[in-house]
Amino acid sequence: PQPPAPYAEHLIPSKRFPPVFSPSAYRKGEGEPLALSQALEAETLPEYPRALGTLVHYALARNLDPGDEGAMRALLLQEVAFPFPEEEQKRLLAEVRLLLWNHRRMLGEVLPALENREEDHAELPLVLPLAGTVWYGVLDRLYRVGDRWYLEDYKTDQRMAPEHYRLQLALYWEAVRRAWGVEAEARLVYLRHERVHAFSPEELQEALRELEKAPGILSQGLEPDLL
Repeated sequence: PQPPAPYAEHLIPSKRFPPVFSPSAYRKGEGEPLALSQALEAETLPEYPRALGTLVHYALARNLDPGDEGAMRALLLQEVAFPFPEEEQKRLLAEVRLLLWNHRRMLGEVLPALENREEDHAELPLVLPLAGTVWYGVLDRLYRVGDRWYLEDYKTDQRMAPEHYRLQLALYWEAVRRAWGVEAEARLVYLRHERVHAFSPEELQEALRELEKAPGILSQGLEPDLL
């Protein structure tokens, strides 16, 4: 056998976060980091709420009409719907349609109408180096009306609990601020309740400060990006 390399006994010290992490995985861990493999596996389980959220987000990103029977039936061709029996798929599709109609009613009322948006970006990937890891995620919607920018995250939750998503929105808000130089209004769009919860810049900044106070080595030499 060959002699061991001189660095074979060296250990890489563990850090608070894995090298790449997602805000949703952090929240599922109730503030504690999960191994990246566990986080990714948890986010791909074919559970009903996961399937519902995936299909709703897919439809909203493409502005699908809930009254278009062909477009709605085509949603069930998504892989996330395959594990469910036919009756469960019907229930899933009915709920997706309901949430899409709710969103339609919000447009022009609590949400700016689509035709009034001068820039409109759906499902915008991002990476943000911060607090010893690189956060990755997808912005549901980032758009501009006049001089005002909006950053929105759609929620299908049964219960409204904005505090659970404050850090997620703070990370997305900070990525947009650094990469594009704009300070968007970050808000949760609760489709089931037809309500919007907006976070103030002070709330978002406080969430980032709390995250950075935790033990860990800050990333250096990296810039945020909207892909």
